[in-house]
Amino acid sequence: MVFKDCNCLMLFIKLSLIALIACTAVAAKGQVAGVPYCSSEILVDGQFDEWKHYYKTVFADTLGHLQSAPGRNMMAFFDDSYDYSKTWMPLSRNEVEVWICWNMDCLYFAFRVLDGHLFSEIDPLGKTPHIHMNDGVEIYIDARADSDSVMDINDYQFLFDVTGNSLVFRGDQELLERDTLLVPKSTGQNIYYEFAVNYSGTLNDTVDDDFFVAEIAIPFSAIGLKPFQGLKMNMDICCNDIDYSLADAETYDEKSLRYWSFNWIGISDFGYPETWREVQLTGAPGWWDKMSGAKMRRWFSVYVSALGITLLVIIALALRMRKVMRLPAHEDIPAPKIVILEKQPLQAISPDLSANEIILKKATDYITENSGENIHTENLASELGVSIRKLQRITQEELQTTPTNFISLIKLHLAATYLKSRKGNVSETAYEFGFSDPGYFSKLFKRHFGLSPLEYLDKNDNSV
Repeated sequence: MVFKDCNCLMLFIKLSLIALIACTAVAAKGQVAGVPYCSSEILVDGQFDEWKHYYKTVFADTLGHLQSAPGRNMMAFFDDSYDYSKTWMPLSRNEVEVWICWNMDCLYFAFRVLDGHLFSEIDPLGKTPHIHMNDGVEIYIDARADSDSVMDINDYQFLFDVTGNSLVFRGDQELLERDTLLVPKSTGQNIYYEFAVNYSGTLNDTVDDDFFVAEIAIPFSAIGLKPFQGLKMNMDICCNDIDYSLADAETYDEKSLRYWSFNWIGISDFGYPETWREVQLTGAPGWWDKMSGAKMRRWFSVYVSALGITLLVIIALALRMRKVMRLPAHEDIPAPKIVILEKQPLQAISPDLSANEIILKKATDYITENSGENIHTENLASELGVSIRKLQRITQEELQTTPTNFISLIKLHLAATYLKSRKGNVSETAYEFGFSDPGYFSKLFKRHFGLSPLEYLDKNDNSV
């Protein structure tokens, strides 16, 4: 193709450039970025130790001059009268590393921007301070993924500069309806978020610098979302670069010509949702992560209750085992004392018994008559007309045991006779004499007689 004049050539180059940018934007928008779930805690402290395994993208400034969004005019930059040779090109090209992840509370971002010249001369003053003309980063979020050409009330802009100044814009419905602004948005939003910014180098001079970092946590509730796996939204990630002092620039236009901006799809003006990329939350939170405060409290209550019941069961089992261990063995009881534990008429043996033994013999008769009942020390002492303390002293002096174990000894001797006469099996025998647990009955029986109930039955079978 032969062009007749330079104007036609410049027009062709301009149209080709716009078409190339439009194709790049459409291609980037068609790529869905997966934002992974993070199960570990993210501390917003400007340190990047937690970010090794999360979604990362890298983009760099390779622009020949500032590029507008397709179909948009960017101040004088695409005006036919503008001389591109006067563009304030950056002194150093920035490279941006971005990590993104999410949990049930927040959407997290981490930026590491390699920047050889750090400037931050614009103060955060006024209703809408121009801190985008400081070195920094921007995040645009279309929470509903429903915007077309302009920002609406579901769209947010978070802006942070290198010294830690921040600003939040939101699409403004009233401004949108007026149709007076290319980017209808308003500041002064009462939105809670956390961020930390650090830099390595010096500000506002010609000394070579290294980088700045920013770590950001945006609560889902602050942008009207409830997170879940598969949630989609549109997003733009941007970098503002200023490599020159603005001290001698008086007007906004003069300052604007000195700062350089670019985003992750290679354009320079932001705020147009049709160019934002689609992102999707991936990864599934575990059951613990899904716990809300109320659910957590309920589960904690259940856990404490279960723990308490478990401890009580352990204590009860420990007391039972202690009782089993303290029960006297049959061979350790002197033969004259065994008569106290056996069912015999009191009149036939009373001349040979001491006062204490007579009390214990009466106790044996009472326990024998009520062998199926759950007899406590208090009940037995009351029936005998003695104090609990006296009953404890008598059982200790005569049999070196406690009243509770004394009651068990009587029942075990009755059970041995019951088994020997084949009146019931082990379980039936246990229940017959007031033992609610046949297993516990078997342990007591073996502790005293040295044989389990089954072994006792076998031995008596063989002796017949």
